[in-house]
Amino acid sequence: MTTGSHAVSTLMRAWAVLEPPRTAEFSSFALRLRAGESGPRAAVDREGRRHLLVPYSDDASILVAEPNSVLTSSSRSLAFGASALDYVDVTCHDPSLQREFDQVCADILEAFDEDGAARAATRSAQVIGRWRRLLRTVRSRALSPEQRIGLFAELNILRALASEGLADADSWTGPEATPHDFEFEAASIEVKGVGTDADHIVIHGVEQLDALDGKRLHLIVVEVREDAGGERLADVLAEAESVVATPSVLRSKVNKLGYSSDDDEIRYSLGQLFMVSVNSDFPRIVPDDLVAGVPYGLSRLSYHLDRAVVVGHMRPAGLGEIRNAIS
Repeated sequence: MTTGSHAVSTLMRAWAVLEPPRTAEFSSFALRLRAGESGPRAAVDREGRRHLLVPYSDDASILVAEPNSVLTSSSRSLAFGASALDYVDVTCHDPSLQREFDQVCADILEAFDEDGAARAATRSAQVIGRWRRLLRTVRSRALSPEQRIGLFAELNILRALASEGLADADSWTGPEATPHDFEFEAASIEVKGVGTDADHIVIHGVEQLDALDGKRLHLIVVEVREDAGGERLADVLAEAESVVATPSVLRSKVNKLGYSSDDDEIRYSLGQLFMVSVNSDFPRIVPDDLVAGVPYGLSRLSYHLDRAVVVGHMRPAGLGEIRNAIS
């Protein structure tokens, strides 16, 4: 068995037994038994995120902080025995990349076996930098301008609602490929961000404007314009993370959409917001309109609605109106 495959096998055993701690910051598993308390550890935090903790004695300033990267690193002083040690803390914020994270950890552990704590921070930084570049390539489903505008609108709605205690990351269901962007106990919300020049609104699927599970459905249309004095997606995301109860869930959902902080220079601001309770009078296609159902072999159905016609059915709205709609 090669060094890398042995490390991955050891990590898999660690993840299988580790559970989120109730009170401590981490539950941990010693990966190098011969090293005793001073060896690398696999760890799980209270939110269930996986960490690799590697003791170091060189200069940790070489670790590059990329807070919006899926792969993050920091230096920590932690005690798992009689005395505290300095550790490089490496974690991945996207659970869908657990296999890739195991490979990252295996590479770092291999470097540690070669040089020990004396160069652990330096070697870890090199491995992390290489894997960040690779993950950016693998996950380079670059968002289109329309997708960026849509994400900016949805994150702004989430930030506003979460800051009032009206929503959490779990309320934002759009990234899970569900029909609607937000689900609440009594209502669903579909959010459409539109650029200033857009003359139409794209509807994805016959269920997107259909009320489900007996709940009311509200459509929100938000004008999003490029603005040098506005906010980046990263700015809105950081603020949204600060007001939701489960920021790791939010980060995972954003990562699923293909967002990367490395391509995030455009700044936006919000224009007018309109809202309507969708009913049979609203222009739409729903399953009941297709008597025989969606034709066999037809998938990913979408259609365009004239923006002016849609807005003509709507009214200007703010946070108060949204609050009333979901209560």
